[in-house]
Amino acid sequence: MPDTAVKDRPTPDSADNRQLSPPAPYVSVMSGLVVLAWAEMKRLWHGRELLGDDERREVIDRLFPRGIPRRQFFTRFVSLMMLSTAIAVFGILGDSTAVVIGAMLVAPLMLPVLGGAAAVVMGWPRRIVNRALLVAAGSVLAVALAAAISFIIPGRAASLPAELMARTSPNFLDLGIALAAGAAGAYGQLRRHAADALTGVAVAVALVPPLAVVGITLQLTEWQLAVGAALLFLANVVGIVIAASATFLAAGFVPGRNPLRGHTQILRGVSWAAIAAIIVVLPMQFGRGAVLPEADPTEEVIAVVEEYVAERGLSSEVISVDVDVDNGLTKIDVVVASSMAAPLVDPLAELLAEDLSMPVRLNLLVASTETKQATAVP
Repeated sequence: MPDTAVKDRPTPDSADNRQLSPPAPYVSVMSGLVVLAWAEMKRLWHGRELLGDDERREVIDRLFPRGIPRRQFFTRFVSLMMLSTAIAVFGILGDSTAVVIGAMLVAPLMLPVLGGAAAVVMGWPRRIVNRALLVAAGSVLAVALAAAISFIIPGRAASLPAELMARTSPNFLDLGIALAAGAAGAYGQLRRHAADALTGVAVAVALVPPLAVVGITLQLTEWQLAVGAALLFLANVVGIVIAASATFLAAGFVPGRNPLRGHTQILRGVSWAAIAAIIVVLPMQFGRGAVLPEADPTEEVIAVVEEYVAERGLSSEVISVDVDVDNGLTKIDVVVASSMAAPLVDPLAELLAEDLSMPVRLNLLVASTETKQATAVP
């Protein structure tokens, strides 16, 4: 009898588990919502409007142009690649956002990338290879031309332009932009009334500027920055292909209500796209500081310093903030003008280290200011 009592008595672990487990009504409601959402997705999928044969042929003709001599096609492609690369290099070295946007609009890479996505969902391996080789050739041309232009241009500034640094540390936001842009680009190809969206897609997801940055940084022997820019380009391409493929499937571009059933080539292409996405994501998640450069924390540091000064009611003004990340240590130089007591350096250093989650060496220079007034009468 005592043994039975001991067995029936709840242990501390079981009591904690009962407290942490969600209530049964909550679980039932959530599972019901999941079931409803899945049923609605199936209804939309089976009830979607499939493209007709004529519409499908128009899309294929736009993505895989026929009737144009191969030499003429490559001449146009190479000419546009060279022009867009040159514009991108000049805009990046001149730190001009407007010029870089112009390079995005001229770049001819979006169409072959979308063509590759269409070939994936249609199960056309030869066209997949064709479009992949076209994108690869254009990429090599862009990198080589960017390196040559960067070598020729004299009198560059000592510090690297912001337009260049912005394309050397990709993250999941860049991949999300590429996914959304790929879906929009595919939809613009399928529905011609939405073709105006293609211009916005070209601006939203840049393909040539990262290649230009790769060429510039290789010429400057900034290997880590070059790897970061190359990864940004790959993330853009992979994101576009995955999202465009899903959009082509959802819009009924592939004949049949269930295009994945029995089509091993389509499944193989989708699997390779998923593997490419994983390969691109891994360095973003685990390669920061080793493969990729550390993200620039300057804006975050400025915000912390200005908030620190403002919260303490000090009559101080932040003049400049310089941040340098070197071997896991963030070196920060702050110049503050103050007419009263100077901000304390130790609490600010601790606050910055906590916010950045890394060691910080803070140098705080306080310039004393004095306000004087004078009245003159003629």
